[in-house]
Amino acid sequence: MAKVFVADSQYDADVKVFKVSLGYDADLCVHVADSQYDAEGKGEEWFYVDSQYDATVKVCWVDSQYDCDLKVFFVDNKYDAGWKGGNKWQQRLA
Repeated sequence: MAKVFVADSQYDADVKVFKVSLGYDADLCVHVADSQYDAEGKGEEWFYVDSQYDATVKVCWVDSQYDCDLKVFFVDNKYDAGWKGGNKWQQRLA
């Protein structure tokens, strides 16, 4: 599980993230957990935190897929979440 803090600037973030509209375009299919205690996994489940000090990763949303480190697609079912192939961020989010 990744505890995610959304930074205001890409310079304050660890990872620049772009949201894609189709799952097969994504590096990672993400499920957002309702509680940090319900979340599990290796970065495919995100729980948003309000403080950067509680976060395991700081992300910044970018407007272009060509400017991102990671492309994500959000899924409703946690069993559909997961990594699509190898990515350098795979072991760094959780």
